[in-house]
Amino acid sequence: MNLDLILKIILLIILLYIIIYVFKLSKSLKLNNRISKYTINNDNKEISIGDYILNIYLYIKRLITKILNKSIYFKNKSKKYDKYSHKINISGMDIIATKITISLLFGLIYTISSIFNNTFNIMILLLIMTIIYIIYNLYLNIIQNKRNKLIENDLLKAVVIMNNAFKTGYNITQAVDIVSRDLTGPISEEFKRISNDLKFGLDIKDVFDRFYKRVKLEDIRYITSSLALLNITGGNIVGVFNNIEKSFTDNKRLKDELRSMT
Repeated sequence: MNLDLILKIILLIILLYIIIYVFKLSKSLKLNNRISKYTINNDNKEISIGDYILNIYLYIKRLITKILNKSIYFKNKSKKYDKYSHKINISGMDIIATKITISLLFGLIYTISSIFNNTFNIMILLLIMTIIYIIYNLYLNIIQNKRNKLIENDLLKAVVIMNNAFKTGYNITQAVDIVSRDLTGPISEEFKRISNDLKFGLDIKDVFDRFYKRVKLEDIRYITSSLALLNITGGNIVGVFNNIEKSFTDNKRLKDELRSMT
């Protein structure tokens, strides 16, 4: 293994460490900003190296976001990432700005290192920046898939709670509120959004249709189809949710049996 390869590996390890550290520090700083309003002001003006690096990163990202906001193309493109906004607490435009900022940082580091080694290649630079830009999409998809899996696992519990609420005389909004209080995690967050939609006067079928578009789970499409049929033919919502609960229970039992067999 030659010296150049060793230096590149060391540089890559250092770079990955910096990126991970910046992300962790970013989360800590956001948490600190949220609770600072409830604490006594600290007159200590010293800033650590980590905070200094983070401030530079955030400044670059804000600058890029400001530039992107002037572009109609990126405004339309940001809508594609809005589905991730409630998962990582940033807007679709901020996601694009983050992707571009990280790509630029990697490109800058490659440029500096390659200039010292006289190995700079514009095609390699563009390739590195493109790969980093795409890799962030993989990170977003991992978060989405993990979140959707948690929702899928808790969906039967939500249906059971709603069905029991209907049987005791609660209406749909009250039943949804009970689910959001009794359960935790992503399913609770989604049912809070459903509750808000219902309070704004949206139809129950449309509300669950929006729920399906956010998470893309077939079980939710089944709920939406059942509620659409209920709107057309009329009937008892308790009977509809009895059928939904029975179907979900049977599907879960079948999946558990298949899992145990394999």
